[in-house]
Amino acid sequence: MRMKGLSLETIPPIHIPFRFFNTAPWMGVLAALVLLFGTGQPYGSQWSPELLAATHLLTLGFMAMVMLGAMFQLVPVISGRTIPGGTVVATLVHMLLLIGVLLLVAGFYWQAYWLFAWALPVLLGAFAVFLLALGSLLLRRIGGGDAIYSIRFAALSLLITIGLGALRSANYAGLLEPLTLANIANIHLAWGLAGWVLLLVMGASYQVIPMFHVTPSYPSLLARALPTVVLLSLLLLTLIDHTVVQALAVVALCTTAIVYAVYTIRLLNQRKRKIPDITARFWRLSLTCLMVSALLLLGFYFAGHLLSSVELQQMAPIIIGILMIYGFAGSVIMGMLQKIVPFLSYLHLQRRCMSSFELLKTLPHMGEIIPESRSRWQFRLHWSVLLVLLAAAITGFLPSLRHCCWRQILPGWASPWPVLPASTTVPLHV
Repeated sequence: MRMKGLSLETIPPIHIPFRFFNTAPWMGVLAALVLLFGTGQPYGSQWSPELLAATHLLTLGFMAMVMLGAMFQLVPVISGRTIPGGTVVATLVHMLLLIGVLLLVAGFYWQAYWLFAWALPVLLGAFAVFLLALGSLLLRRIGGGDAIYSIRFAALSLLITIGLGALRSANYAGLLEPLTLANIANIHLAWGLAGWVLLLVMGASYQVIPMFHVTPSYPSLLARALPTVVLLSLLLLTLIDHTVVQALAVVALCTTAIVYAVYTIRLLNQRKRKIPDITARFWRLSLTCLMVSALLLLGFYFAGHLLSSVELQQMAPIIIGILMIYGFAGSVIMGMLQKIVPFLSYLHLQRRCMSSFELLKTLPHMGEIIPESRSRWQFRLHWSVLLVLLAAAITGFLPSLRHCCWRQILPGWASPWPVLPASTTVPLHV
């Protein structure tokens, strides 16, 4: 493990990242329950209530929860500066994010869009507190090199994503007139997945892949060019409504993602430690999903009109979403937590033992904190779930299987979830 360039003296208390890490898996469990026991057909459309609820549980409840917790840990270690506010800011962000996600998801699931009027200020408060604290640090001249360079762009992308999401939510709740910005939902997705998620993963990988996997470092020119192209492509897609310009931006964005994935896999193949590593398998699965997503997006963007049926046209964005959210981001998060959690646990236990040296001999090895056998089973379960999600989206068997199971278990019970009457919902503005 390479520790060069890390500032371990600025590491925050372990309860700060772990409160986020401990909450995130339950958001994933809730997303699974929404897909299994929803009242409609989740994969009938990318705008179905169940799919929107599950998507935001995964993106905000799982992904953002882990990523914000990791930022509280990662930024101080690679920059040498702690995020202002410490425990107070982390606690406030965690509580507001959790409450806001649950309100937002309830609004989507039951189509009770009036709940967005409550979810919106809570979520805005969570991200405003986080971005103000993080921004006050990132705007300074700090260390961290290429990783901080990409993280700055990721923070900007998060700000834009939240802004677009707030406009969309206010539109759902009837607080705003129908929006005039074309394709605002797709732009919101692009900034969230290609901006916030991809750029943050890039920034983290510049540090953690050479550190944990003992690989060569990313060339500085490439490490800075990739996030710059991503950001410029997203700006073009957002600001210039011209067919040729948008086509070039999509090509640049997808090409950048593919180049990043190919080069990172090449680095992982140059690991100096040749023993099997589950985290490296998570990374390879993640990067493969990123490449496939980019290729599918290119094909759908330029040849989607050639698809013979409306069902195929509706299925393509859902497949890309599954590959990006669960395949790419989910795999990276699960893989990195396999390294980060044992490392942080060991580091903090070691520091506690400094006051009583006889306890050092009782310290578990990092490999004992998360046994390798459990990591292997988690990886197998993870890629199996990915295949099942893709199969469910392609074949549409999930709703039939779900209703069949419920009719056998509880005959006569049409749905395990309450459905709000139509009078309680606000018409959706498109």
